[in-house]
Amino acid sequence: SPQPEILNAIQCLQRGVVGEMTASHKVKHLLIPPQLIADYLDQKKKLPYKWENGIMLEWFSLANGRIIIESTKFHLKLSQHQWELDQEADIKQRKQNQLAMQHFMELIAHASETNEQVSQQALDNADEFEWEKRLRIRDTLEETAEFLSPTQIDDSSLDAEIEAMDATIQKRFYLVRAAHQLQDDVIEYLGESLLDHGSRSDLALAVSYLYDSLDEAWPESADEQNPPLETGFKIAMLKRALDATMVAIAACNTLELEDDNFSAIRADTFIIRDQIIDLTTKLRREQSNGDAPEA
Repeated sequence: SPQPEILNAIQCLQRGVVGEMTASHKVKHLLIPPQLIADYLDQKKKLPYKWENGIMLEWFSLANGRIIIESTKFHLKLSQHQWELDQEADIKQRKQNQLAMQHFMELIAHASETNEQVSQQALDNADEFEWEKRLRIRDTLEETAEFLSPTQIDDSSLDAEIEAMDATIQKRFYLVRAAHQLQDDVIEYLGESLLDHGSRSDLALAVSYLYDSLDEAWPESADEQNPPLETGFKIAMLKRALDATMVAIAACNTLELEDDNFSAIRADTFIIRDQIIDLTTKLRREQSNGDAPEA
């Protein structure tokens, strides 16, 4: 029977991935009322039951996680038979359901494990290591959100967004400007090949991640609504950006064997890498000395 405390916790709007949904789920149906179960167990008597078809509705959502609704008390109304899965499609559907559950549980387990590592005491002025833990949790939640609700991009708005970004990029922090220029150069040179599997896509993703990391650490403006970010957060994002430069350099090393032009991209990436290292050292020094950061 429905439990009020559970029903109250379930969000009205559920968006997510469908798991198993069937009206022929075999379940054990007890032949005694619930109030007699304890007596049977105390007397070590076997609980009488019979197998019945049950309805099972399973899905995965960000709001409430994995949800399963099961019942043997339902009214089933069938419309005119139109279509059914063949054996091959049925096997494929079952595998997809299993993968959906497996992926979802892995994401939740990773988020839970990472969350346990985050200090509940360091709510303000966290150091770079505390921010790294928080960012890992955010990554997991963003991956879960993307998994459950894939984003649809409106191509018609992309040109306007790019034009607006180009108009303001010259006023940004110097590392953000450099990463943006590197990303533009890579995208322009790769063209459609940036979607290829291998070193080209690795390079494209790396420079994109590099720009996004720096853009987040040094946003366009800081005011009352967007106060200056903590130094620990900036250092944590710089470390992520540094990892991205290493991936980009490795990809260029491979691509340079077939195209000398990638040596110029690698050289520009090296410059950004060295600037990231210098700035990280500077921020750590200022943080340890208790100075107000200039960057």
